Amino acid sequence: MVGKQTGSVHKLLAAVTVLACAVAVAVMVLWSALERGPTITDAAAPVNAPGSDFRWYHAAAPGAHSIPIGVIRGIDGHGSRRPALLLVTGTDGFSTDHVQFAREMAARGFDVAIGCWFRTDGPTGAGRTGIACPQAPDFKGVSEAAVADLDALVRGARMALGHPGELALVGMSRGGGIAMLRATHGATEPVVSVAGMVEGTTDWGQLPTEVDVVPLADRVEAPVLLLHGEDDQLVPIAQAQHLASALEAAGVPVETHWYPGAPHGLISVPEIRADLQLRITDWLSAGALSR
Repeated sequence: MVGKQTGSVHKLLAAVTVLACAVAVAVMVLWSALERGPTITDAAAPVNAPGSDFRWYHAAAPGAHSIPIGVIRGIDGHGSRRPALLLVTGTDGFSTDHVQFAREMAARGFDVAIGCWFRTDGPTGAGRTGIACPQAPDFKGVSEAAVADLDALVRGARMALGHPGELALVGMSRGGGIAMLRATHGATEPVVSVAGMVEGTTDWGQLPTEVDVVPLADRVEAPVLLLHGEDDQLVPIAQAQHLASALEAAGVPVETHWYPGAPHGLISVPEIRADLQLRITDWLSAGALSR
């Protein structure tokens, strides 16, 4: 009899343990969801953000920050049949150049989101094209700490875009670097790196916590398109070439194109900007998302 009672107690304790574990997991999942921030909210267009063809939102970011996100829909009616795009800005911050780039990609049929993964103060004088993002997280460069900020931008963009089935990141300069670093954490969205800073430094200096992505290339699972100017005086093309070699060695799908004589600011050169957009469109249309 004692043995039977002991067995019953053991079974009861086991059941209680299983229930406690299930409750703990549920609490962790709920807490994680709360930590990520609830939802996006409608917002007015940021200062100096031109045009009424965008719809604007605020999304929660780490440290009680928020990031503005603008969405423009593919104007030829093909947006729902193409991947959505998220533009990830570089060191100079959010600007009207990115708004125009998004508008031009929308004309090619893409739904596009743009926003800030770090704080910028916007225009400081006549003719400046910056867009203020005063509530966004502080600038952290291509660092591990910045991955959470970019995660918040991606999460907010997905909500603002209506949870598209497919999303690709187009990162510029440090934006390309942080998009690549995020890919080493298991993110599977395709990455287009435009003049990306991927070796943790530029010819104009670096931040103490910035990371060299090249040795981490074997952790990347996302397909990658690298676009770079051969006369880039800020982020030498060797960085893109080193990353391309490392990705190829790791078996990661990667395509490249180098622009002869082109500088760092590729989107500022009209003919190059048009070619960038064509190559991005062709790469995604050729099945980058299914690789």
